[in-house]
Amino acid sequence: MKNRFLPIIAGIAAISASAAAQDAPVEDGAYIRLGAGVSIAGDWEQDLAFNMDPSGPFSAGSLPPTEQQLDFSEGLTAAAALGFDYADGIRTELEYRYSKADIDQVTLLGGFTEENGSDPVSFDPDAEIKAHFLMTNFFFDFANSSPLTPFIGGGVGGAFVSNENAERDAALAYQGRAGVSLEMGTGFTADFEYIYLRTNELEFGPSADEFTAEGPFGRAATGDRYQSSSVMVSLRRRF
Repeated sequence: MKNRFLPIIAGIAAISASAAAQDAPVEDGAYIRLGAGVSIAGDWEQDLAFNMDPSGPFSAGSLPPTEQQLDFSEGLTAAAALGFDYADGIRTELEYRYSKADIDQVTLLGGFTEENGSDPVSFDPDAEIKAHFLMTNFFFDFANSSPLTPFIGGGVGGAFVSNENAERDAALAYQGRAGVSLEMGTGFTADFEYIYLRTNELEFGPSADEFTAEGPFGRAATGDRYQSSSVMVSLRRRF
Protein backbone atom coordinates (compact mmCIF):
# COMPACT_ATOMS: atom_id res chain seq x y z
CA MET A 1 0.00 0.00 0.00
CA LYS A 2 2.68 2.50 1.06
CA ASN A 3 5.00 1.67 -1.84
CA ARG A 4 2.92 3.83 -4.18
CA PHE A 5 3.80 6.89 -2.14
CA LEU A 6 7.54 6.28 -1.73
CA PRO A 7 8.52 8.76 -4.51
CA ILE A 8 6.42 11.45 -2.79
CA ILE A 9 7.97 10.74 0.60
CA ALA A 10 11.47 10.80 -0.95
CA GLY A 11 10.77 14.18 -2.54
CA ILE A 12 9.52 15.61 0.74
CA ALA A 13 12.62 14.33 2.52
CA ALA A 14 14.92 15.87 -0.11
CA ILE A 15 13.26 19.27 0.24
CA SER A 16 13.47 19.03 4.04
CA ALA A 17 17.18 18.25 3.87
CA SER A 18 17.87 21.32 1.74
CA ALA A 19 16.02 23.63 4.13
CA ALA A 20 18.93 24.47 6.42
CA ALA A 21 18.69 28.25 6.68
CA GLN A 22 15.79 29.59 8.72
CA ASP A 23 14.08 32.84 7.73
CA ALA A 24 12.51 35.22 10.24
CA PRO A 25 9.17 33.72 11.38
CA VAL A 26 5.91 35.28 10.29
CA GLU A 27 3.48 36.74 12.80
CA ASP A 28 1.19 34.25 14.49
CA GLY A 29 -2.48 33.98 13.59
CA ALA A 30 -5.46 31.68 13.14
CA TYR A 31 -6.33 29.93 9.88
CA ILE A 32 -8.86 27.65 8.26
CA ARG A 33 -7.94 24.77 5.96
CA LEU A 34 -9.87 22.77 3.37
CA GLY A 35 -8.39 19.74 1.63
CA ALA A 36 -9.14 16.73 -0.57
CA GLY A 37 -7.20 13.82 -1.97
CA VAL A 38 -6.83 10.11 -2.63
CA SER A 39 -6.75 7.50 0.11
CA ILE A 40 -5.77 3.82 0.03
CA ALA A 41 -7.15 1.81 2.97
CA GLY A 42 -5.36 -1.34 4.07
CA ASP A 43 -7.27 -4.58 3.46
CA TRP A 44 -8.97 -6.18 6.47
CA GLU A 45 -8.53 -9.69 7.87
CA GLN A 46 -11.19 -10.31 10.50
CA ASP A 47 -12.20 -13.12 12.84
CA LEU A 48 -15.89 -14.00 12.78
CA ALA A 49 -18.14 -15.38 15.52
CA PHE A 50 -21.82 -16.21 15.11
CA ASN A 51 -24.73 -16.68 17.43
CA MET A 52 -27.01 -18.76 15.23
CA ASP A 53 -30.58 -17.66 14.75
CA PRO A 54 -32.72 -20.69 13.79
CA SER A 55 -34.29 -18.57 11.05
CA GLY A 56 -30.88 -17.42 9.75
CA PRO A 57 -29.07 -18.26 6.48
CA PHE A 58 -27.09 -21.29 7.73
CA SER A 59 -28.83 -24.66 7.61
CA ALA A 60 -28.28 -27.60 9.94
CA GLY A 61 -25.87 -29.11 7.38
CA SER A 62 -23.55 -26.09 7.19
CA LEU A 63 -21.18 -24.16 9.42
CA PRO A 64 -20.61 -20.39 9.35
CA PRO A 65 -17.22 -18.98 8.31
CA THR A 66 -14.62 -18.23 10.96
CA GLU A 67 -12.67 -15.55 9.06
CA GLN A 68 -13.14 -13.02 6.29
CA GLN A 69 -10.90 -10.86 4.13
CA LEU A 70 -12.02 -7.52 2.68
CA ASP A 71 -10.17 -6.04 -0.31
CA PHE A 72 -10.58 -2.30 -0.88
CA SER A 73 -10.09 -0.10 -3.91
CA GLU A 74 -8.62 3.40 -3.86
CA GLY A 75 -10.94 5.90 -2.21
CA LEU A 76 -11.43 9.60 -1.59
CA THR A 77 -10.77 11.73 1.46
CA ALA A 78 -11.71 15.30 2.37
CA ALA A 79 -10.90 17.46 5.38
CA ALA A 80 -11.70 20.76 7.10
CA ALA A 81 -9.64 22.21 9.94
CA LEU A 82 -9.40 25.25 12.19
CA GLY A 83 -5.89 26.00 13.36
CA PHE A 84 -3.41 28.48 14.81
CA ASP A 85 0.00 29.29 13.30
CA TYR A 86 2.48 30.37 15.99
CA ALA A 87 5.41 32.70 15.31
CA ASP A 88 8.00 29.99 16.01
CA GLY A 89 7.09 27.61 13.18
CA ILE A 90 4.62 25.51 15.17
CA ARG A 91 1.02 25.00 14.10
CA THR A 92 -1.84 23.29 15.95
CA GLU A 93 -5.29 22.52 14.63
CA LEU A 94 -8.56 20.67 15.10
CA GLU A 95 -9.40 18.64 11.99
CA TYR A 96 -12.44 16.77 10.73
CA ARG A 97 -11.73 14.28 7.94
CA TYR A 98 -13.97 11.93 5.96
CA SER A 99 -12.78 8.95 3.91
CA LYS A 100 -14.55 6.26 1.94
CA ALA A 101 -13.53 3.35 -0.27
CA ASP A 102 -15.38 0.74 -2.32
CA ILE A 103 -15.07 -2.89 -1.26
CA ASP A 104 -13.86 -4.91 -4.24
CA GLN A 105 -14.25 -8.36 -2.73
CA VAL A 106 -15.19 -10.22 0.43
CA THR A 107 -13.69 -13.71 0.94
CA LEU A 108 -15.17 -16.00 3.61
CA LEU A 109 -12.89 -18.67 5.07
CA GLY A 110 -13.21 -21.60 7.47
CA GLY A 111 -16.89 -22.40 7.05
CA PHE A 112 -18.74 -25.27 5.45
CA THR A 113 -21.72 -25.05 3.09
CA GLU A 114 -23.60 -27.74 1.21
CA GLU A 115 -22.90 -25.96 -2.09
CA ASN A 116 -19.17 -25.12 -1.70
CA GLY A 117 -17.97 -27.51 0.98
CA SER A 118 -15.03 -25.94 2.86
CA ASP A 119 -13.72 -23.92 -0.12
CA PRO A 120 -13.39 -20.13 0.32
CA VAL A 121 -16.40 -18.17 -0.86
CA SER A 122 -15.74 -14.80 -2.57
CA PHE A 123 -18.25 -12.19 -3.69
CA ASP A 124 -18.60 -8.50 -4.47
CA PRO A 125 -20.83 -6.97 -1.77
CA ASP A 126 -21.52 -3.77 -3.74
CA ALA A 127 -20.73 -1.80 -0.59
CA GLU A 128 -18.16 0.59 0.83
CA ILE A 129 -16.46 1.46 4.09
CA LYS A 130 -16.82 4.97 5.48
CA ALA A 131 -14.73 6.62 8.17
CA HIS A 132 -15.08 9.90 10.06
CA PHE A 133 -12.13 11.29 12.01
CA LEU A 134 -11.91 14.08 14.56
CA MET A 135 -8.21 14.80 15.12
CA THR A 136 -6.04 17.23 17.06
CA ASN A 137 -2.91 17.90 14.99
CA PHE A 138 0.45 19.60 15.45
CA PHE A 139 2.94 20.66 12.75
CA PHE A 140 6.54 21.87 12.59
CA ASP A 141 7.28 24.21 9.66
CA PHE A 142 10.89 24.47 8.41
CA ALA A 143 11.05 28.01 6.99
CA ASN A 144 13.84 28.65 4.46
CA SER A 145 14.79 30.95 1.59
CA SER A 146 12.87 28.96 -1.06
CA PRO A 147 9.16 29.37 -1.92
CA LEU A 148 8.51 25.92 -0.42
CA THR A 149 8.28 25.27 3.32
CA PRO A 150 8.66 21.60 4.32
CA PHE A 151 6.71 20.44 7.35
CA ILE A 152 6.13 17.36 9.46
CA GLY A 153 3.37 16.66 11.93
CA GLY A 154 1.14 14.21 13.67
CA GLY A 155 -2.15 13.91 15.45
CA VAL A 156 -4.39 11.88 17.70
CA GLY A 157 -8.14 11.67 18.01
CA GLY A 158 -11.16 9.50 17.36
CA ALA A 159 -12.31 7.38 14.40
CA PHE A 160 -15.88 6.37 13.62
CA VAL A 161 -15.91 3.58 11.02
CA SER A 162 -18.80 1.94 9.15
CA ASN A 163 -18.26 -1.49 7.55
CA GLU A 164 -19.82 -3.33 4.58
CA ASN A 165 -22.99 -4.07 6.59
CA ALA A 166 -23.35 -0.46 7.81
CA GLU A 167 -22.29 -1.57 11.31
CA ARG A 168 -20.35 1.08 13.21
CA ASP A 169 -17.55 1.18 15.74
CA ALA A 170 -15.38 3.90 17.30
CA ALA A 171 -11.68 3.67 18.13
CA LEU A 172 -8.62 5.75 18.98
CA ALA A 173 -6.87 7.08 15.85
CA TYR A 174 -3.36 8.46 15.35
CA GLN A 175 -1.52 9.75 12.31
CA GLY A 176 1.79 10.99 10.93
CA ARG A 177 2.06 13.66 8.22
CA ALA A 178 4.76 15.21 6.03
CA GLY A 179 4.60 17.65 3.16
CA VAL A 180 5.47 21.03 1.71
CA SER A 181 3.64 24.37 1.74
CA LEU A 182 3.61 27.00 -0.99
CA GLU A 183 2.91 30.61 0.01
CA MET A 184 0.46 32.10 -2.50
CA GLY A 185 0.08 35.64 -1.11
CA THR A 186 -2.91 37.51 0.33
CA GLY A 187 -3.01 35.09 3.25
CA PHE A 188 -3.40 31.88 1.19
CA THR A 189 -1.10 28.84 1.42
CA ALA A 190 -1.28 25.56 -0.50
CA ASP A 191 -0.25 22.35 1.27
CA PHE A 192 0.80 19.11 -0.44
CA GLU A 193 1.16 16.23 2.01
CA TYR A 194 1.31 12.51 2.68
CA ILE A 195 -0.68 11.14 5.65
CA TYR A 196 -0.48 7.75 7.30
CA LEU A 197 -3.36 7.00 9.70
CA ARG A 198 -4.08 4.01 11.91
CA THR A 199 -6.69 3.13 14.54
CA ASN A 200 -6.96 0.65 17.37
CA GLU A 201 -8.75 -2.62 16.62
CA LEU A 202 -12.36 -2.37 15.52
CA GLU A 203 -15.27 -4.61 16.54
CA PHE A 204 -18.48 -4.78 14.53
CA GLY A 205 -21.77 -6.35 15.52
CA PRO A 206 -22.74 -7.64 18.97
CA SER A 207 -19.94 -8.70 21.25
CA ALA A 208 -19.24 -12.44 21.12
CA ASP A 209 -18.95 -12.41 24.92
CA GLU A 210 -22.64 -11.52 25.10
CA PHE A 211 -23.90 -14.42 22.94
CA THR A 212 -26.45 -16.66 24.71
CA ALA A 213 -29.14 -19.09 23.62
CA GLU A 214 -31.66 -16.26 23.92
CA GLY A 215 -29.56 -13.77 21.91
CA PRO A 216 -28.36 -11.44 20.72
CA PHE A 217 -28.30 -13.26 17.39
CA GLY A 218 -25.88 -12.13 14.73
CA ARG A 219 -22.25 -11.90 13.76
CA ALA A 220 -19.25 -10.40 15.55
CA ALA A 221 -16.32 -9.29 13.35
CA THR A 222 -13.07 -8.47 15.16
CA GLY A 223 -9.30 -8.53 14.81
CA ASP A 224 -8.35 -5.70 12.46
CA ARG A 225 -8.00 -1.94 12.41
CA TYR A 226 -8.50 0.87 9.92
CA GLN A 227 -5.24 2.07 8.38
CA SER A 228 -4.69 4.18 5.30
CA SER A 229 -2.16 6.12 3.26
CA SER A 230 -3.40 9.36 1.72
CA VAL A 231 -2.11 12.11 -0.51
CA MET A 232 -3.94 15.38 0.10
CA VAL A 233 -3.89 18.89 -1.34
CA SER A 234 -5.15 21.62 1.00
CA LEU A 235 -5.71 25.36 0.89
CA ARG A 236 -5.08 27.41 4.03
CA ARG A 237 -6.42 30.94 4.65
CA ARG A 238 -5.00 33.05 7.50
CA PHE A 239 -7.23 35.56 9.25
